[in-house]
Amino acid sequence: MGFNKGPSDTIPTTPFKVHDQIEYRVKGRILHTTVRGPFKEIVEAIPPTITGFIQRLTQQGRWGQIVTFQQSALIPAAGMQNLAAYLKSRYENPETRPVVALVFEPNIDGSQLMGPEFLRCYFDAGLKSQVFENYISALDWVESEISQFSTRLEWKDSYRVGDQAIDEQHRELFKRAAYLLAATSHEGQVISAMRLFQYMRTHLSYEEELMRRLQFPDVETHTQEHHELIARLNTISLKIANENLVKTDLEEFLGDWFLKHMETADSDLARFANAIQ
Repeated sequence: MGFNKGPSDTIPTTPFKVHDQIEYRVKGRILHTTVRGPFKEIVEAIPPTITGFIQRLTQQGRWGQIVTFQQSALIPAAGMQNLAAYLKSRYENPETRPVVALVFEPNIDGSQLMGPEFLRCYFDAGLKSQVFENYISALDWVESEISQFSTRLEWKDSYRVGDQAIDEQHRELFKRAAYLLAATSHEGQVISAMRLFQYMRTHLSYEEELMRRLQFPDVETHTQEHHELIARLNTISLKIANENLVKTDLEEFLGDWFLKHMETADSDLARFANAIQ
C-alpha cells in the first residue's frame, strides 16, 4: 500500500546554520569575539559575561577587541540603532574603551553593506576602530595599537645603589617587567612572567651569596625581605597563569616594594661591599 509524501516528510539537504550568536574568548589583552549572523536584534545576543571580561581586561591596561563576522553581517536598521546606543552606554567611561578591529571576509553575506554601518557605531561610541578583510591583519593592528609601557617600570639612573653588578641586575629586572606589561597575548604574558621570576631568584641568590662571603651583618634581615619579595612576585605570577594580570599589581611590586628594598637594604649592602673591597 503506497502513500504520497507531504512537505513535512521531506528530509532537508541543507544543514542548519546557527545564527544570532556571539561568543567571547579572552587571550591576554585581547577579547576575541565571533559573531554569527544574520541577526534580528544583536544587542539581545550579547552574552552577560561581557561585563566581567571588560573589568578583567581593563585591569591589564590598554586592551583590544577583534570582532570576526561569520555567515552573515545583516542586521535590520532598528537593530543597528540599538547597537549604537548600547555601545555609547557601555563605553561611556573612556578608561574602559578598547580599540576594535572588525573582520569582514569577502564571502560574508552583507559585508560590504554592513561594514561601514558597524564602523560608524563604534566611532560614535568613541572607540578607535578599523575594518579588515582577514584576521591576521586585524591582529597585527590591534597588537600595535595596545602596546603599552609604564613610567613606574622604567629604569632610572637615580636607582643605582653603587655596586656595578647589582645595578646591572636591577636594570635587567625592570626591563623584564616592562616586557611583561607590554605582552599582548596570554602566552607572551606567561613566558615574560616566568623570565622575570627566574631572574629575580637569580639576582636575590647573588646578593645572598655576596652577603655571606662578605659576612654582611644584616644578612638575616636582608634575606627575609628577599623571601617576602619572592612570595609577592609568585602571587602575581600565579594570577598571570590564571589569565588575571593586573597592571597595578606589577607596578606596585616593582615601583614600590622592590624599589624601597633597593633604596634601603641594597644600598646598605653596596656601601658595605665597597668599603670592604
